[in-house]
Amino acid sequence: MAELAHKLERIVKHIFWDAIGLVLGKKSPPSLPLSFASACSVLVLRPDRLGDVVLSTPVYESIKKSFPHLRISVLVNQVNVSILAGNPNIEEIIPFDPKSPFTIIRELRRRRFDVVFTLNKKFSAIASLLALVSKTKYRVGYAHDETAWLYDVRVALDNQPRHESLNNLELLNHVGITQIMEPLRLYFNDDEEKKIDRILKESRQHPERPLLLIKPGTRVAKWGWKLENFRIVAEKLSNLQKAEVFYIFAPGEETLIDQINEGTNIHVGRLPILSIKELALVIKKSALLFCNHTGIMHLASAVKTPVAAIFKHGETARWGPVHTRYVLFEERNSNTLSPETVIENIDRLLNNTSS
Repeated sequence: MAELAHKLERIVKHIFWDAIGLVLGKKSPPSLPLSFASACSVLVLRPDRLGDVVLSTPVYESIKKSFPHLRISVLVNQVNVSILAGNPNIEEIIPFDPKSPFTIIRELRRRRFDVVFTLNKKFSAIASLLALVSKTKYRVGYAHDETAWLYDVRVALDNQPRHESLNNLELLNHVGITQIMEPLRLYFNDDEEKKIDRILKESRQHPERPLLLIKPGTRVAKWGWKLENFRIVAEKLSNLQKAEVFYIFAPGEETLIDQINEGTNIHVGRLPILSIKELALVIKKSALLFCNHTGIMHLASAVKTPVAAIFKHGETARWGPVHTRYVLFEERNSNTLSPETVIENIDRLLNNTSS
């Protein structure tokens, strides 16, 4: 029944977008490469989840390196604004509140950008609507069936196992942006550094050991490894003095950490709730992050911290870690991954040895 409802929803959406297209008509594609020399401003749309925003960071550096005169604005979900704060390649971060869409629609109608990039390789109704309402000279996006009429420049979809950060950069390549910078980057200021150094100094009892962070939570429960297994890994690594282990968690996950610690005789610490930006800086100062496949995993890639991640969903080629040492554990439709296997691989990462 749920599958039928989902299919009907897709059909209704397709009809809706086709109807808009019939009213507005198809656009004539401009000649490529686009002339950025005469442009002044660029808008990048990335109004989705944390990991998507982190994986978009090479886009801003690539545009700025290629055309330093361009003013770059980025629209992201308001909960992800802080992760881009301090980025020297971005002049403006526009917060998007999904509960008040008309506020941002009015703002985009008021502004006039020269080029807008919609980074979503999978069709997004929200991102497409934001591109539609923006008064923009050229719209650049992937060639989804729903929006054949919307974009001036449409990049063909393919089934190549390409990383999502490279999918984003493919749009830039297509329109003539040539100085492509692939690494993910986050930027921190002195106050943020001092605050996290203080928190770690107050929290750590064994600063001589490598700092290992464990994030057991996940957005969807069925995408997460068993909590009991996380507890076993944390306790054994602590008991063996392989590392000083701390749990990290998002707001609302406090009870989850309480459940893991119930009945244990070995104390495994927990860091206080931190903002996303602060959490990224803690990960940067750590020896390793162990987590499920979540947006937090991409923070490790952006700060070059080794990561061990469990994939129960998603394409590893598209969504796995990049630009850092890592090990991936795939546990699809089963519960066969043992804590011992995880501990063995974490030990190798901590000691920088190959399998």
